[in-house]
Amino acid sequence: MMKIQRISDGIWMQLQRMGGDKKEEHEQISSESYEHLMINGRLLLEERVSLFNGRTNPVKCFSFEELNKIIDINQIHSIGSKWCKGFIDGKVVLVKVSKNKVQNIIREIVVAAQMSTHTNVHKLLGCCLEYKRPILVYEWVENVSLQDRIVGDRIENQEILEWKDRLRILWEISHVIAYLHTAFPRPIIYKYLTPANVFFDKNNAVKVSDFSLSVSIPKGKTYLEDGYLQGTLGYLAPEYMKHFKLSEKVDVYAFGVLFLVLLTGHTPFSTTNVHNSWENLEDWVRECVKR
Repeated sequence: MMKIQRISDGIWMQLQRMGGDKKEEHEQISSESYEHLMINGRLLLEERVSLFNGRTNPVKCFSFEELNKIIDINQIHSIGSKWCKGFIDGKVVLVKVSKNKVQNIIREIVVAAQMSTHTNVHKLLGCCLEYKRPILVYEWVENVSLQDRIVGDRIENQEILEWKDRLRILWEISHVIAYLHTAFPRPIIYKYLTPANVFFDKNNAVKVSDFSLSVSIPKGKTYLEDGYLQGTLGYLAPEYMKHFKLSEKVDVYAFGVLFLVLLTGHTPFSTTNVHNSWENLEDWVRECVKR
């Protein structure tokens, strides 16, 4: 812990020097923006040290002026959705204005940057730290999630997924989860696997998004005790809901639920029986198998 604190303090001093130079070069940046930059920058670096020992893929930090060229900053506060369309060098991008806690946004930046080399991960292009809540810039994907393709009102406007496509989608998602669990010195638990966080590129390849709830298993431990429940009801593993224990099994359970959702077209809690009452998807599938 002392070692991490020394590293963090050293990085913080370096960031202060960098920030000082930046402030001299861009006099237009307000004192408030500069303060956000320093606070968010320190959180970002500390998170990198905490999760990946400070070694993560680089991510571009957009300045206030650069972000203003991508989108109209004056419209940020009026955006109803957390996604909005922008342009970089004539290419379309997605800008994410999140209402999450700053710590969750920082977590998303760090993990997404580390995962950006994976083919089936929504690629993070950069972020702007000069706001109270950092703003994220992602590669363009159509605003159609796996949720839209299998359940909900938007399914009527979507092409029906063939079985081979459903199996491929599950295969690609499983690769992302397995990579999180095995590719780093400590396993990373995704915690947020739902159809709503799975998008598609123009070639219909999976793009898993939103790592804001991800956590790492401490060194020498097989699980992590969480202080409170986070995630989507219906995809939360029983041991997590009962004992607040997080391990790789939490993601495995969520993947199993996702498998059933993709298989049946029903949500985890659906009006699937003749009495039109709410029923657990897992119980419904078990009953179908028995019959």
